[in-house]
Amino acid sequence: MSIKATTIESYVGYSQFDHVKEFREHVDLWMTLLKSEFTKSEQIALQRLVLFSEKLPGVGYAKIRTMLKSIYEDRGELGMISRATFKRMIQKAIKFGIITVYETVRKNGSQSSNLYVFNRYPY
Repeated sequence: MSIKATTIESYVGYSQFDHVKEFREHVDLWMTLLKSEFTKSEQIALQRLVLFSEKLPGVGYAKIRTMLKSIYEDRGELGMISRATFKRMIQKAIKFGIITVYETVRKNGSQSSNLYVFNRYPY
């Protein structure tokens, strides 16, 4: 399913959380169960996606390149994570139900950044 690309504020209806604290609690629950399923690099990538999903709790809207650049700027050489690693992390997170990904499209019909929506931990 593709949705129109716009500002992060317009995606408020996709958030499943009332505030950042609640969002972080659910991420912690997911990671308690599934941390061992992700490599160290994938865990770093997932944590960066979590950071990029705090403005609107549980909803991230940024280019992979932007997130990778952010990791590198914070961690230097230790933060060298490939685009392929980031995409593997996304596929695992989808498989385990941690996130749902929506493609977004620009006005001209070309693909824009994906919308990453974190799901609540199923108690």
